[in-house]
Order: sequence, then structure tokens, then C-alpha cells
Amino acid sequence: MTISHELQAKIDALEDEKLKARILRALTSTGKKRATDEEIYELILSSYMEAKEQRARLRKWQDDDVSAFAFYFKEKRADDYAEFMRQEREFNEIEARLAWSVRRLILEWTPGLDESDITGLFSKFRDYAKSNSA
Repeated sequence: MTISHELQAKIDALEDEKLKARILRALTSTGKKRATDEEIYELILSSYMEAKEQRARLRKWQDDDVSAFAFYFKEKRADDYAEFMRQEREFNEIEARLAWSVRRLILEWTPGLDESDITGLFSKFRDYAKSNSA
């Protein structure tokens, strides 16, 4: 089945090439469809916009934030801090118990963060640990 001219124009008007390709793959794939082409387009587009808005809401962690957390971590839990740095340096991974503990410490340091922001700072802190464990 071909895509209507109106829907093709909507797809062509999108700026994100990966989004266009995703929509076209869904519309032209073989198999039985349980929704109209327009419904499929709207569903994919709304999911894309929701994810884009979620990414825009994420906190942008700066180097100063990461350094401040590192200082806090080292002051509050010096042994865990040293172990975190060792695991990152030697294994390039953090054991689950320690990772969970650090995530809880992030929330203690900055109450009210959502899980995505905690994950963002945790990831930045791992980068910090890699660059400061020479």
C-alpha cells in the first residue's frame, strides 16, 4: 500500500532524518497493520516529541557541579570514595552495591532530583573518576 500524498508531505516536512526513516519503515513494513498510516505517523511523532521534551528537561551537569559532588562524596564517605575511584580505574565498572550507595548520596547532596538527573550526574562522576585516577 502506498502512502498518501498528504501524509508523505507531512513526513517530508520533518527536519529529523532519523525520525523520517523510522516513520517510513513503520509505514512500509510488511505485515498486517492494526492502525491507519495516519495513526502510526501520529503515534511515532508524539513519542518522539515526548522524548525530546524529556531530554530538554534534564539537568545539564557542569564540571563545577561534578567537582562539588566529588568533594562532598570524599568528605562524607572517604572509604567509599577511594573504592569507587579504584573500581573505576581498575575495572572500568562499579559494583552494584557501591553504585546504589553513590546514587543515594547524590540524592542526599541534591534532594528532589529525578532518576534521569541522578543517572546523568553519576555518569559525569564516572568520567571525573576516570580522568582523576591517574
